Amino acid sequence: MACSGPVDSSENKLPYRSEEVTPINDTSSGGGGETGTDASSTACDCLTVGRWYRFDSLALTTIDGKDHPVIPTLNGLWGSDIAALELDIMLEVKAVSAASVTMRVMNGARIDGTQDICSFPATAVEVVFPRNGCSLETSAESAFNVYAGTETYPKTCSTTLPVKNAIPVARARLEGTVSDDCGAILTGKVPSGGLGQNEIAQVCTCLLLPGKPAEDCGLLDPSFNASSCVGCNPKYQSLGALLTAFGEPDWSCQTESGTPAACITADFTAVAIGAPIACDE
Repeated sequence: MACSGPVDSSENKLPYRSEEVTPINDTSSGGGGETGTDASSTACDCLTVGRWYRFDSLALTTIDGKDHPVIPTLNGLWGSDIAALELDIMLEVKAVSAASVTMRVMNGARIDGTQDICSFPATAVEVVFPRNGCSLETSAESAFNVYAGTETYPKTCSTTLPVKNAIPVARARLEGTVSDDCGAILTGKVPSGGLGQNEIAQVCTCLLLPGKPAEDCGLLDPSFNASSCVGCNPKYQSLGALLTAFGEPDWSCQTESGTPAACITADFTAVAIGAPIACDE
């Protein structure tokens, strides 16, 4: 992919609970390669260790290679949650060379009762992108999770999966193009990934009207024992049931363990942010 043309170079600013924010252009660590801060003198040599990005858009494009009827509903929910700082997928640059870029992909959340965000380091996975100048080429497969809500009030509830209260995405690949000033990741894509049939059946979602905060979902109730959404509360409904209500997927992909999954593709963009503090996990 070619580098993009000039874009708005202003950094996206988000408020944080702590003023101890690591500058995205910090070069204090010195060195190069795995521990240094600057790539070699190529296009986008401003891409440095310590930079952070946050998805400012995420939209499914296909499910099992089709324009599945649930896509507009899910994209609408995700768009609203991103705008409300309640869906925070973040990328932290960990290593940079002329040939590759390593990033940590992790979830975040809005801090209860605020318009600040924090990160969940326990959800982080490392992704290595082969690099060609400004182009982050297709990464190897990796699992990651999608969390929505605040620290205390999740909009997704999953009490039986390894990563609590998140939608697991299996065998995902990522790619994108860094803007010339390194202030954004443009034309980002998830060219492949999967939603596991068994896993999605264990995820529930709190559906609210647009603009309603996650606090309206209420606290999770460990004693709640419905046929689905165990440990959630009556405001949640099965994400698996919601998906199949719009049309049964073909389940034509597989998870890492070889169980059925719905294939997905998606588009995303991301903007540079200051380093967030860690959530109170």
